[in-house]
Amino acid sequence: AECFEREKRRQEESFSAIYRMDGPENPFRMAHELGELMTENVTVVRYNDRLRAADQKLQDLQDRWKSLGVLDTSRGSANQSAQFVRQLRHMLDLARVITVGALLRDESRGAHYKPEFPERNDEKYLKTTIAEYSPSGPKITYEEVDIQFIKPRQRVYNVEKHLDPQNGGN
Repeated sequence: AECFEREKRRQEESFSAIYRMDGPENPFRMAHELGELMTENVTVVRYNDRLRAADQKLQDLQDRWKSLGVLDTSRGSANQSAQFVRQLRHMLDLARVITVGALLRDESRGAHYKPEFPERNDEKYLKTTIAEYSPSGPKITYEEVDIQFIKPRQRVYNVEKHLDPQNGGN
């Protein structure tokens, strides 16, 4: 029970701090900015220079998050504005995990393609990416992948489907 009460107090203090946020930044505009930044720079085709610039912009957004204004300061679980501000902080953290993780992998793998590194590099990157939270930014480590039962194979996305007329065209 003590552990539960301690965490409950921590969460209440976190929301109390959010309720007091009265800065000039609009959380919904910031979320839109985050979405555009990620869509333009951290999708399927990835360039290291754009990933670096996106990570810098994400750090700027994290700093600006501290200047958000909560549009509704009423207390209670129905306060969507305060909940959104909290969720936005987590979205920014996760966006950095995705961006930094992508920046550290100089290869193309699966559906992610880096024109500067068009080949898959199993020797260096056949690993699971592990991200750990740190106030200074995500700490990225790697864990070996067990391939004893399923060997890695290249995914091919440019293969035309051949229709089988004997099987109704499928």
